[in-house]
Amino acid sequence: MAILPILIALLGVVTLVSLFRRAHWPVELLTHFRPHLIVSGIGGALLCLLAGEQWEWSVISLGLALINYAALPAPRWVKPEAHLAGGPGLTVVWANVWQKKAALERTLDWAKAERADLILIGEHPNIDPSGMLLGDYPYRIDTGIAPERPFCIRIVAYSRTPIVNGAVHAGPGPNHRPFLTFAVVVADRALNIIAAHPVPPHTTSLTQERDRHIAMLSAHAREPFLLTGDFNVTPWSPGFKGIPGHRVGAYLLAPTWFNNLPLLGLPIDHIMVSPALKASSYAVALSTGSDHRAIKARVHLPAKQ
Repeated sequence: MAILPILIALLGVVTLVSLFRRAHWPVELLTHFRPHLIVSGIGGALLCLLAGEQWEWSVISLGLALINYAALPAPRWVKPEAHLAGGPGLTVVWANVWQKKAALERTLDWAKAERADLILIGEHPNIDPSGMLLGDYPYRIDTGIAPERPFCIRIVAYSRTPIVNGAVHAGPGPNHRPFLTFAVVVADRALNIIAAHPVPPHTTSLTQERDRHIAMLSAHAREPFLLTGDFNVTPWSPGFKGIPGHRVGAYLLAPTWFNNLPLLGLPIDHIMVSPALKASSYAVALSTGSDHRAIKARVHLPAKQ
């Protein structure tokens, strides 16, 4: 099977390029598939042995898997602690509904059934949210109807409790994607919330805009904070290091995008929390008709001293 050495050589080229040019588009896109490269290296090694290829190719393939594994950054996430579930906290849902009304309605129904306290919707369709879930979520903050041009989006928050100090901010140019900042009260303490959706890295300029957008969020990440959104970065890509806080929940085998292609799925939607916060649960929802899946976490603030 002469094809195996060719595929392993190609894996080697992709691995080397993704290591030495990882901050540059379009190579940056390869870094989002680092776990896939690890699995490909292990699979190539096994196939070489089973197919009777020269053992050197098996060693090379396994070595490439190890190189990709070594390139993974140290994990930066908060492990949920189930024993905290009964204490005061906030259950938050984030979902990119892809501007689809049906996906929005299914997501809101799911979030309500999950007893979410705060629902944050990215790529909200341009319909009036004021009458939706009004009896259960009477408080709103909305970036407003998105203009009819590429890369313009709308973010809407639905809250059971009053929203304090709400503000809409313009992201960096040229697209100026808006993001939300506000606070809600949890156990007599204000929790600062940020909801953002930087542009996708389709081109060099868009990748740079995405990274500038992520960098802007740090100025609003005041303790204690929760930052959520579709950031268009995976936890093992260069852009992730700029996101403040720690991700709630593990991200391997839990993709939030490409949900119709599970083997290629990527976790690019995140709920990040400041060091003072803990979590009791994290979940990825089933598909609601969007290209993304909703994510849910319950977070807890430390008791007042």
